[in-house]
Amino acid sequence: MKNACTFFVILFVLSFFGHAGAKSESFDTVGVDERPGFFVPSDLIFRDETGREVILKKLMDRPVVLVPTYFTCSHICPQMLGSLAVALSTLPLNAEKDYRVITMSFDETDTARDADNLKKNYLKAIGRPFPEDAWKFLTADNQTIGRILEAVGVKVKKAEHGFVHPEVLVFLSPGGKITRYLYVSKYQYGVAYPITFSGLDLQRSFSDALQGRVAATCPQEPLYCFLHEPGRQKLFFTVMKVSGAVTLALMLVLFVILEKRKGISQERRNYSGE
Repeated sequence: MKNACTFFVILFVLSFFGHAGAKSESFDTVGVDERPGFFVPSDLIFRDETGREVILKKLMDRPVVLVPTYFTCSHICPQMLGSLAVALSTLPLNAEKDYRVITMSFDETDTARDADNLKKNYLKAIGRPFPEDAWKFLTADNQTIGRILEAVGVKVKKAEHGFVHPEVLVFLSPGGKITRYLYVSKYQYGVAYPITFSGLDLQRSFSDALQGRVAATCPQEPLYCFLHEPGRQKLFFTVMKVSGAVTLALMLVLFVILEKRKGISQERRNYSGE
């Protein structure tokens, strides 16, 4: 019995570290290193949905929420942008002067045409008139993409099909100071809007950004978007399935052993009583 328990404990520890190791290797270059209080470089040049060059500084004349994504994603990003559009429709703010949304692609192969198509879809999703200049969809070259991602601490990874990346909103003050990170951490399957944003959270975040006030956020694991399992992710789930099956089998064996010993002890007590 002692040997069986020892083996069970060892297996549990190994499965736990196997879980942690697999996760670490899968996402070791993906995530968010928060940089509240830092400034993004204002001299970066992007192309907007019309194909025109635009300097980031000119877009940061008001509070900004930066949404890093890529325009050909067909997994979580469309749900996230759609839910953001719905939340924007509830804000009691003036989109012409109180805030701006910047959806930026970190895929240099995305084009102004891709940006324009997405912009039309999500402006329509707001469900009411919305100033076109208040939601910009930007593309850029790899160097510019790398600089802005490094500045906000968002780490993405090119995969075989698309990118592996965290779902996060980054709020900037007028002038480009990072004031808050708002994470997408839950995805509810089987509902109309699997991702939801609180209008109150958005309003408070824009208010903090307007004042340049850095908001404290609790560290949390963001939701990761990826079309296919990253290389080590499949191994991780395989290890967990096998470990779970073996653990259940061992628990069954231990249960049987305990029941047998219980029966033997009972028989001995009955025999001694006789």
